[in-house]
Amino acid sequence: MHRTLFGLALAACLVGCGGGDEVTYARADGTAGGEARSNQNAPPPEPVGAGVAVAAPVPTGAPGVAYPGRRGSGTSLEDPVLACGPMDSYVFVASEVQCPGGGNPLGGDPEAGQQARVGNVGANGSGHIIDLYRVPCPSGPLEVYVDLYGCPEWEARLRAFEGR
Repeated sequence: MHRTLFGLALAACLVGCGGGDEVTYARADGTAGGEARSNQNAPPPEPVGAGVAVAAPVPTGAPGVAYPGRRGSGTSLEDPVLACGPMDSYVFVASEVQCPGGGNPLGGDPEAGQQARVGNVGANGSGHIIDLYRVPCPSGPLEVYVDLYGCPEWEARLRAFEGR
C-alpha cells in the first residue's frame, strides 16, 4: 500500500511539474539518434494510378536497357534498374533518371534520391526485394523500380544474410 501511494504521489508530482513530457533532442543529421533516416520497411506503395507516370525507357538500341551502363528499364517489379547497393540506388535516382520533359529535379543529390524512395514493393522473380522511387517531375511523379542487389557484391551480401 505504501508503495502504491508513493507511486501515485510521484506520478502526480511529475505531471503537475511538467516532468512527464519526454524530451527528444535532434542530432545534426535530422534524427533523434535511434531511427533510420528513411523508412526501410515502409508498406508497399499504392499501385500506379492516375497522375503517376512510370519511367519510360530511353531508347539505346539494346533491348531492355533504359540507362547507359545499366540493365533494366525501371518500369516494373520484374524489370527494375540494377544498382549496386543503397548509395548507388540514391545516386541513380537523383542523377540518371530523366523526367518526361527532360532533367531531374533532384539535382544529383543522393539524399534527395533517398527521400524519393517510397518503400519496397516485395520480391520479384529473382527473389530480390525491389524498391520503388517517385521522382517529383514537373509533369507529375515518375515511378522507377530499382534492385539494389543488382551487382555481384550486393548479391553476395544478400545470400550471406539469408544463409545461402
